[in-house]
Amino acid sequence: MRSLTMKFHANLFMNCFSPFVCFFAVLWLCGCGVSAPERLEFTSIGDTPRTFPTSEGNATYSLDLANTSFILSDLTSEQLQNPTGNSVELFGYVLHVELLWVPLAGKTAIDPEATNISIRLIVFSGHEVGLYGGGGFAWPKGEPGEEDYGVDIVGSNATLLAATNGFKDLLSPAQLTGRLRSTLNETQNKQMRRAASQIVTNALKRVQWVGPRAIEMQKRASSITSTSMDNAEFVLR
Repeated sequence: MRSLTMKFHANLFMNCFSPFVCFFAVLWLCGCGVSAPERLEFTSIGDTPRTFPTSEGNATYSLDLANTSFILSDLTSEQLQNPTGNSVELFGYVLHVELLWVPLAGKTAIDPEATNISIRLIVFSGHEVGLYGGGGFAWPKGEPGEEDYGVDIVGSNATLLAATNGFKDLLSPAQLTGRLRSTLNETQNKQMRRAASQIVTNALKRVQWVGPRAIEMQKRASSITSTSMDNAEFVLR
């Protein structure tokens, strides 16, 4: 009888203790990093889930004054720089991820509202263009300045920010998760994000920045209206 009583109390203790074990385990994980899915994907979280794979492509990064700029695309720099005006016909994507600040393992807890990356995804579908944007949380992998560097994106949110009239939005709302690895190439990184910004600007007839400090640059360009771009392209500087 005594053994049954002891077994009952032991089971009761474990059942009550388990939630606390799980709780502290989660806290420990949040302080030391959470692993991201190996495959980098944009996934819609609406009623009809769809996945936009972004793993295939060429990834580069550049170091700016206070952040790191990652570019991943299945289009080449030449493909992005050659098209002009609204006659461009492209099929592919350009993903820009900006690392705003670096979390410290063991000290930085993951807050559902916290973001340390800014996200921009341009989807090209023939003559149509869609620009998605949002933010999320990521852990750096490697050291800035190394030949290979990247981030593990463990959570994010994104939605369609702007698009041409014929663009079909199949993703909003969406999230980007997975591992992004890139090589250091300052020149190519800057060329691609500037060329992508120019294409979207021409297509939408209003300035759209894809790169570091996109929100800040967007505000500065708010005086550029579609009317002022009707008869000429606005060249980004």
